[in-house]
Amino acid sequence: MPTPSISDIENAFIPAKEISDSAKFAGRESAIEDVFYALLAEGSNIAIVGNRGIGKTSLARQVVAIGSGDNSILEKVGVKHDQKLDFLTIYFACGNSIKSTDQLLETLLTSASCLGRWIYDIPQASKVMESYSPKFSAKILGVGGELGGVKANENTSSPALTNHSVDVVFSNVVGAIVEAGVAKNGILILIDEFDQIANPDGFASFIKALATNCPQVKFCIVGVAKDIQSLMREHESTDRLFAGSIVSLDPMNEKELQEIIDNAEASIQNHIAFDFGARKRIIGLAQGHPYMVHLIGKFALRESYKAQRYLISLEDINATLAGIAEKKVDPVLEGKYRRAVGSSSQRETVLKAMAGARDEANEIFTTNAYKAALDMGVDNASQYVGQLVTDEYGAEIEKIRERFYRFKDSLFHSYIMARPRMYRPGDA
Repeated sequence: MPTPSISDIENAFIPAKEISDSAKFAGRESAIEDVFYALLAEGSNIAIVGNRGIGKTSLARQVVAIGSGDNSILEKVGVKHDQKLDFLTIYFACGNSIKSTDQLLETLLTSASCLGRWIYDIPQASKVMESYSPKFSAKILGVGGELGGVKANENTSSPALTNHSVDVVFSNVVGAIVEAGVAKNGILILIDEFDQIANPDGFASFIKALATNCPQVKFCIVGVAKDIQSLMREHESTDRLFAGSIVSLDPMNEKELQEIIDNAEASIQNHIAFDFGARKRIIGLAQGHPYMVHLIGKFALRESYKAQRYLISLEDINATLAGIAEKKVDPVLEGKYRRAVGSSSQRETVLKAMAGARDEANEIFTTNAYKAALDMGVDNASQYVGQLVTDEYGAEIEKIRERFYRFKDSLFHSYIMARPRMYRPGDA
């Protein structure tokens, strides 16, 4: 059996990016089936929602693959299919630089990695763009000016645009691309991190109109939210726009999390394996978040490879957790933890007690949390809970009703459970 390379070891688990390789994709059979049927359904758009670290972007990458004609994930999870889809697939991650629906559409039009290169290659799409001087200073066609400015004086057989707004130009451009027949099934545009858009007003009405005017264009939007209304922040028509194709990702079950570890071991020809105790510890700490399995697994595997150990134990996982915290491997989660704890051993105790008292409904009954804190030597836990809900300490916990609280970010809750203490209980 060949010894895996360092690169193989480093890429067995991938916490830093989404899983695009179907061989490493774990679980989510029902979600895969749902998105496949949504891609087949005429006029259907897709929404993928859920907490951070739950695997939304990895699922989105499989949507792109299926839409591009790669059915390997369908075959892996056993979803019956009788064709290969042929969409022109566009993937775009918003980030916090996109402030509005108009800016989103402008970016999709002008970015070379999105629609830009297709506009350049398709004469009718180029003509639509050239007919207006883009207000967003698009140089894609070597033409300056303002969209919404003066219409070019050119006689064409296509209808004249009477509205100079970005959404109308976008609709005409994608219509021209569809008419050119570059892909049999049309255009699939996947918008990741949709929740980062500061003001998505108008997006729902835009895709509603687009579904009528250009039904061969589908959107798949992905973001951190509990439901589609929270993601789009527009209640009108959102249910109908995504009817039957809203995928709300729940925490992964134990079998699915085990599959992540199985896939990682298989990718290195089982050169290093996780024993029962190590697996149980990782899965328990992950709280259904695949990200945590990838994060802990990656660094446990690295250390075992360096030490030439071939079986990872519970003790190895505990040492890995300490190293993750010490090295601030995830600076966002570690930063949240340090801000919440500050310099107080008592506040850390209460934070840990609150995390440990969370029930299956993701709620924390303070009677249980305060008892746990008292058992660890803190008799005024309510005082520290009052601090943890404030911005000074990150406001990671919120009150939902009398005597009940919850963590705003379930991934942070998982991190609290996994992270070793900064201070010993009872320290000042």
